[in-house]
Amino acid sequence: MHYTVPRELFEDLVKSVGKESAEKFVNAIEIFLETIQKESQKEISEKKETLKAELYNELRSELATKEFVRAEINEVRAEINEVRAEISEVRSEIKQNNLLLKVLIGISIFALTIFNPNFVTLIEKIVK
Repeated sequence: MHYTVPRELFEDLVKSVGKESAEKFVNAIEIFLETIQKESQKEISEKKETLKAELYNELRSELATKEFVRAEINEVRAEINEVRAEISEVRSEIKQNNLLLKVLIGISIFALTIFNPNFVTLIEKIVK
Protein backbone atom coordinates (compact mmCIF):
# COMPACT_ATOMS: atom_id res chain seq x y z
CA MET A 1 0.00 0.00 0.00
CA HIS A 2 1.28 3.45 -0.95
CA TYR A 3 0.95 5.99 1.82
CA THR A 4 0.74 9.69 1.10
CA VAL A 5 1.55 10.59 4.66
CA PRO A 6 5.11 10.28 5.96
CA ARG A 7 6.00 6.87 7.40
CA GLU A 8 6.65 8.27 10.89
CA LEU A 9 3.20 9.89 10.99
CA PHE A 10 1.60 6.62 9.88
CA GLU A 11 3.44 4.73 12.61
CA ASP A 12 2.29 7.29 15.20
CA LEU A 13 -1.30 6.83 13.94
CA VAL A 14 -0.94 3.04 14.24
CA LYS A 15 0.24 3.43 17.84
CA SER A 16 -2.60 5.84 18.67
CA VAL A 17 -5.63 4.30 16.92
CA GLY A 18 -4.51 0.90 15.68
CA LYS A 19 -3.41 -0.40 12.29
CA GLU A 20 -6.88 -0.83 10.78
CA SER A 21 -8.09 2.62 11.77
CA ALA A 22 -4.81 4.20 10.63
CA GLU A 23 -5.09 2.52 7.20
CA LYS A 24 -8.72 3.63 6.85
CA PHE A 25 -7.77 7.16 7.84
CA VAL A 26 -4.84 7.23 5.38
CA ASN A 27 -7.07 5.76 2.61
CA ALA A 28 -9.63 8.46 3.30
CA ILE A 29 -6.90 11.09 3.07
CA GLU A 30 -5.64 9.57 -0.22
CA ILE A 31 -9.15 9.53 -1.70
CA PHE A 32 -9.68 13.09 -0.51
CA LEU A 33 -6.39 14.21 -2.09
CA GLU A 34 -7.18 12.42 -5.37
CA THR A 35 -10.61 14.05 -5.46
CA ILE A 36 -9.10 17.46 -4.81
CA GLN A 37 -6.47 16.84 -7.48
CA LYS A 38 -9.11 15.77 -10.04
CA GLU A 39 -11.28 18.78 -9.22
CA SER A 40 -8.24 21.06 -9.48
CA GLN A 41 -7.32 19.59 -12.86
CA LYS A 42 -10.91 19.97 -14.03
CA GLU A 43 -11.04 23.58 -12.86
CA ILE A 44 -7.66 24.32 -14.44
CA SER A 45 -8.84 22.83 -17.73
CA GLU A 46 -12.04 24.89 -17.63
CA LYS A 47 -10.14 28.09 -16.84
CA LYS A 48 -7.64 27.27 -19.57
CA GLU A 49 -10.43 26.89 -22.13
CA THR A 50 -12.11 30.07 -20.90
CA LEU A 51 -8.86 32.01 -21.15
CA LYS A 52 -8.22 30.57 -24.60
CA ALA A 53 -11.65 31.68 -25.78
CA GLU A 54 -11.25 35.15 -24.27
CA LEU A 55 -7.80 35.56 -25.77
CA TYR A 56 -9.02 34.36 -29.15
CA ASN A 57 -11.95 36.78 -29.12
CA GLU A 58 -9.74 39.66 -28.01
CA LEU A 59 -7.10 38.94 -30.64
CA ARG A 60 -9.75 38.48 -33.29
CA SER A 61 -11.20 41.87 -32.55
CA GLU A 62 -7.75 43.50 -32.55
CA LEU A 63 -6.22 41.86 -35.60
CA ALA A 64 -7.28 42.31 -39.18
CA THR A 65 -9.49 39.44 -40.21
CA LYS A 66 -9.71 38.03 -43.69
CA GLU A 67 -13.12 39.58 -44.15
CA PHE A 68 -11.83 43.00 -43.07
CA VAL A 69 -8.83 42.79 -45.40
CA ARG A 70 -11.02 41.64 -48.29
CA ALA A 71 -13.42 44.51 -47.66
CA GLU A 72 -10.53 46.99 -47.67
CA ILE A 73 -9.16 45.49 -50.89
CA ASN A 74 -12.60 45.76 -52.51
CA GLU A 75 -12.85 49.41 -51.44
CA VAL A 76 -9.44 50.14 -52.96
CA ARG A 77 -10.43 48.36 -56.17
CA ALA A 78 -13.61 50.43 -56.35
CA GLU A 79 -11.60 53.62 -55.90
CA ILE A 80 -9.16 52.51 -58.61
CA ASN A 81 -12.09 51.87 -60.97
CA GLU A 82 -13.46 55.35 -60.20
CA VAL A 83 -10.07 56.90 -60.99
CA ARG A 84 -9.89 54.92 -64.23
CA ALA A 85 -13.32 56.22 -65.22
CA GLU A 86 -12.25 59.78 -64.43
CA ILE A 87 -9.07 59.33 -66.49
CA SER A 88 -11.16 58.04 -69.39
CA GLU A 89 -13.42 61.10 -69.15
CA VAL A 90 -10.43 63.44 -69.11
CA ARG A 91 -8.95 61.70 -72.15
CA SER A 92 -12.20 62.10 -74.10
CA GLU A 93 -12.36 65.78 -73.11
CA ILE A 94 -8.76 66.25 -74.28
CA LYS A 95 -9.62 64.63 -77.62
CA GLN A 96 -12.63 66.94 -78.02
CA ASN A 97 -10.54 69.99 -77.14
CA ASN A 98 -7.83 68.85 -79.55
CA LEU A 99 -10.37 68.58 -82.37
CA LEU A 100 -11.88 71.96 -81.47
CA LEU A 101 -8.41 73.52 -81.47
CA LYS A 102 -7.70 72.12 -84.94
CA VAL A 103 -11.01 73.51 -86.23
CA LEU A 104 -10.29 76.93 -84.71
CA ILE A 105 -6.80 76.98 -86.23
CA GLY A 106 -8.30 76.06 -89.61
CA ILE A 107 -10.90 78.82 -89.36
CA SER A 108 -8.23 81.33 -88.29
CA ILE A 109 -6.01 80.42 -91.23
CA PHE A 110 -8.98 80.59 -93.58
CA ALA A 111 -10.03 84.02 -92.19
CA LEU A 112 -6.50 85.38 -92.40
CA THR A 113 -6.17 84.11 -95.92
CA ILE A 114 -9.48 85.51 -97.13
CA PHE A 115 -8.97 88.95 -95.61
CA ASN A 116 -5.39 89.24 -96.84
CA PRO A 117 -5.20 91.86 -99.64
CA ASN A 118 -2.58 89.87 -101.53
CA PHE A 119 -4.82 86.83 -101.56
CA VAL A 120 -7.71 88.91 -102.83
CA THR A 121 -5.58 90.18 -105.77
CA LEU A 122 -4.43 86.63 -106.49
CA ILE A 123 -8.02 85.42 -106.64
CA GLU A 124 -8.95 88.37 -108.90
CA LYS A 125 -6.14 87.46 -111.30
CA ILE A 126 -7.16 83.80 -111.35
CA VAL A 127 -10.82 84.58 -111.98
CA LYS A 128 -10.11 87.03 -114.86
